Amino acid sequence: MGYDAEGSWNALYARSSEMAWPAEGVIRIFKGSFPDLKMPKPSAGQSVLDVGCGDGRHLPLFQSIGLKSSAVEITDPIVEILRQRMEKLGIAADIRTGHAGALPYADASFDYLLSWNSCYYMSLTGPHFARHVDEMARVIAPGGWIVCSIPKRTSFIFKGSQPHSVTGYRVIGDDYFGTRNGEVMRCMESREDLETTFSTRFDSFCHADLDMNWFGLAYHWHVFCARRR
Repeated sequence: MGYDAEGSWNALYARSSEMAWPAEGVIRIFKGSFPDLKMPKPSAGQSVLDVGCGDGRHLPLFQSIGLKSSAVEITDPIVEILRQRMEKLGIAADIRTGHAGALPYADASFDYLLSWNSCYYMSLTGPHFARHVDEMARVIAPGGWIVCSIPKRTSFIFKGSQPHSVTGYRVIGDDYFGTRNGEVMRCMESREDLETTFSTRFDSFCHADLDMNWFGLAYHWHVFCARRR
């Protein structure tokens, strides 16, 4: 049986009732200052889209900065849970059903797009990551910025995975979360691979790395920001 994204993630969300804190890396990128971070800090009134927003953990952060927030998740039931959660917290956000290959927003709608541990998912039929890159670029205004984290080949995400017939993709085989076995995922082998993939629509890349052994979990990620051409 193949990977059932809708069934798997609906089941996972049904078991989850609490929202986590924002990722430290996201806080640092949007609020910190670093020598090699070329992305300008957001100003109140600008807009951001969180692609694959998970439990909504970054939306309160964005509201505190003064950003107009939008977000997508992959099924209607998940989106409804998120809307109710944000309403209870007093967080204003336009949350819709979609994924990186099909974003339900107009061209050039956002100043920033965040895809934290999410844009590499193959929500489309077959391996079409280039379409994800094009679609994310489409909704970012020219000169706007994308912020991404993507697992390295050494990440626990790819433990037990096998090469797909298409170069650059792997099939998940020993999923830590117990939901994604059989999913096809783009695997970025290096920074050069990452830049080649995204440079069709983006430039001015800034890179960081997360390489932690988190109590036996290989928490290894490419992190980058890039400007929409």
